Amino acid sequence: MTTRGSRALVRSANVSRQTTSTIDAWKVTLEELWRSSPDQSLVFIGVGHPLRGDDYIGSHVVKEVMKRAEGRRNVHLFDAEGSVETIIAKVVELKPSHVIFIDACEMSGQPGETRLISMDQTDYPFFTTHGIPLKLLAQKILSESETWVLAIQPKQVEFSDRLSPEVQEAGKAISEYILRRLEA
Repeated sequence: MTTRGSRALVRSANVSRQTTSTIDAWKVTLEELWRSSPDQSLVFIGVGHPLRGDDYIGSHVVKEVMKRAEGRRNVHLFDAEGSVETIIAKVVELKPSHVIFIDACEMSGQPGETRLISMDQTDYPFFTTHGIPLKLLAQKILSESETWVLAIQPKQVEFSDRLSPEVQEAGKAISEYILRRLEA
């Protein structure tokens, strides 16, 4: 089952087992990335259109963190909404060790299910709602960085300015985790 307009598809069944062994498995992997990243070398990019329902979750998460972080940042946060191309040059200038896209992704999971997946293990289709597919950007423009997708399974991506309760709850968990980690 594929939700029209959503993006990443997990290519390997092994990845699915690894990243969903516990509800919070994404936190363990993200913590490892955070610890292995030199200071100021971790970038989060929120992706999603504000009028496509759950598709907006990535942008929503980054906006929430930006509002509440106020000067406590030891990472870089970008809200790309539906146009990653508009901010990618700024990200490249930073020469980050890790770039993590937060995005609604079709994974054939339960709404709100969250996985942290290496971009190399995704199967982004060539045609996406992005001008340029994220995997192509990662391979060609961010080739010096380790790239990941913090993927949230959407419930609906039809015309709407509302997030589903399941996806909103997943977004809240991600925002709170990032904010706690920024305070550490």
